[in-house]
Amino acid sequence: MKKIALLLFIFFLNINKLWAEFGVTPTQLYISNKQQRSTTVTLSLSEGSEKKVFEASAMKWSQNEKGEDVLEPDPNIIINPKNFVIKPNSEQVIRVGFRQLPSLEKEGTWRIFFKEVPPALKANTVQFMMNLSIPLFVGQQKAIDLKAIPRFENNNLLVNIKNNAESHVQITGITLIDENKKEIALNYDRKYLLTKQENNFKFSQIKSRNIDSYKILIKTDKSEKPLELKLKE
Repeated sequence: MKKIALLLFIFFLNINKLWAEFGVTPTQLYISNKQQRSTTVTLSLSEGSEKKVFEASAMKWSQNEKGEDVLEPDPNIIINPKNFVIKPNSEQVIRVGFRQLPSLEKEGTWRIFFKEVPPALKANTVQFMMNLSIPLFVGQQKAIDLKAIPRFENNNLLVNIKNNAESHVQITGITLIDENKKEIALNYDRKYLLTKQENNFKFSQIKSRNIDSYKILIKTDKSEKPLELKLKE
């Protein structure tokens, strides 16, 4: 048991060290102007880390009726460079875009993946490979338009939130409050709701079933100020 705990400690220590050495700017990509066909992302490595080799790819991103991500390869996205090396204390700028901007009635969504290519394995070593994906949003950003429908299951409050806007929203946290603005529960699930998509957020061990007395404060990527919604059965 102690050996397992030690291995887990070493694992998380290495993961934290890996992310501490690595930088991504920005963490979301946007192409919103019809005259704009591309954008850029910068990956960087701090001093003291080892060089890293990456391969980049793009996937069309949608969500099914359960709110689960669906990814499909898309050869129409141009990534330059697609293969690159980042040395310590340096950065790499990658351009992402289209030869011709697609005609979209609503926001288009993609995921840009950066997969680290493993170096030759040294004896008696464990390798931790860096793999990340960055969302690419194409089209005009619309105002937040969310609808919340609550229901109880046992002692758990489930809040179904639907995004009615023609562009995405990322929910980064939800606070459940009562009529006196007292905090009742928190939900830290970070979920994207693409256009017209919905998902459930769970609050455990809620004593009062008087839903009409509750409100939720929703933190999103669209505003620094939380969105306040009153819950109604």
